[in-house]
Amino acid sequence: MGRLPSGAREAGLLRRDAKRRYDDALATALVAAKDAGADDVEVSYGGGEIGFTRFARSRFTQVGAVTTDVLRVRALVGRRLGAQQCGSLAPDQVAAAARGAVAAARGAPALDVDFRFGTAEVQTCGEPSTPPVPGAYDAANAPTTLKRAFDVAREQDTHCAGALKLVQRIRAVRTLNGLVCDGADAWIDLQIIAADGDASGFAGRTCRFDEDLDAVELARAAADKAARGRGAARVDAAPMDVVLAPAAVAELVEWTSMASFGAQSVLDGQSLLSGRIGQTLCDPRISIVERTDEHELTFDSEGTPRQAVAFFDAGVAGQPVTDLLTAARLGDDRGSTGHAPGTDDQFSYSPGASHLHVAAGDRTEAELIADIERGLYVTRLHYVNGMLDPSRAVTTGMTRDGAFLIENGAVGGGVRNLRFTDSMLECWGPRLGGLGSELLDVPTWWTPAGLVTCPAMLIRGFKFTGQSR
Repeated sequence: MGRLPSGAREAGLLRRDAKRRYDDALATALVAAKDAGADDVEVSYGGGEIGFTRFARSRFTQVGAVTTDVLRVRALVGRRLGAQQCGSLAPDQVAAAARGAVAAARGAPALDVDFRFGTAEVQTCGEPSTPPVPGAYDAANAPTTLKRAFDVAREQDTHCAGALKLVQRIRAVRTLNGLVCDGADAWIDLQIIAADGDASGFAGRTCRFDEDLDAVELARAAADKAARGRGAARVDAAPMDVVLAPAAVAELVEWTSMASFGAQSVLDGQSLLSGRIGQTLCDPRISIVERTDEHELTFDSEGTPRQAVAFFDAGVAGQPVTDLLTAARLGDDRGSTGHAPGTDDQFSYSPGASHLHVAAGDRTEAELIADIERGLYVTRLHYVNGMLDPSRAVTTGMTRDGAFLIENGAVGGGVRNLRFTDSMLECWGPRLGGLGSELLDVPTWWTPAGLVTCPAMLIRGFKFTGQSR
């Protein structure tokens, strides 16, 4: 009934020749960097293929696939570290990148800590193999399924915009000291915005290729929100009780993670964890943990196994995620937790979480709503900025694609979008009203290839500070 089907066809990126292609390039880079005078060398590969179907006004606008190959060479010359990236696996370009990394190391200042790349003796990530994608998605039937979803949205006089994405990743790491890591993962993501010019509604889901993803049901949910939001009323900007849907919660958690859960922000003294490890900062119902789920890549771009890390454990502040260099600078007994930025990550200079899990509560979303006399239900957020005051996790942003008035425990009509500015430590502390019992995987917007698994959340007195025009 409108579900995106699974098929047995092998995914294009993960053909048998994929490992041979990057294996040769990694070997070439190791030899070239060593010949150029490197004392230690790490080479990492991040490959990917994103197949996509984009649509707007219930019409297909773009169908295609983007394949990437990014190889990074890092070289140590004495205590000097240099790096260079290459967007090709051609031998001459790979060798040039390796020589460039060595040259960069010679021109770099000496590191302030002892540092070395991974070795086979201390880091093992299994046999070098590229796991197949389980039940790789058959994209041939997607247009027919999406058309049925468009028809359902039209029943509410709305049209659909959004994208279906099929994401596959390969990661591989080699070092001069014998570290060998290979892995792959994959997922499917569908996000739908239903709109009619006056109002919009959102629904989406992310899952593995071998799981059912009901496009028609998502379109119906988005269209229902858009229909309910017609004739949105203007409400005064003031503190109000809110139920945040999982997509909205995920946005707040992602920004808090970027601002505070990486080791570099702790080293800089800007993290909300700085000087507070072991202190109770949130309500005991708040636990936020980084961990690796089944079918996910198990190691980072340095070849370090990803460890589970608790940022909040029953409200108590935990520790940040680290990579090799920040762990050394922190003197962290854990060493690297396996959270170095991705090989192809152009924006992060610090280790970061890959899959954040927010603990569920014991109440349904309907029960959370029923606990509000007058307030708002918020589907999701945008224009978010969580860097205002990281020590208090102050975050600002706006509601989007479905904000509704709650009166006497029931969701009513739509309201015009509002801006908020609030401290997440306060929201997750004395003003936490409850957590939903159902968890949803939400893809991160700013963190490459990341997920936040989280429930709905009831917050008392959420601070709205302005209205949209």
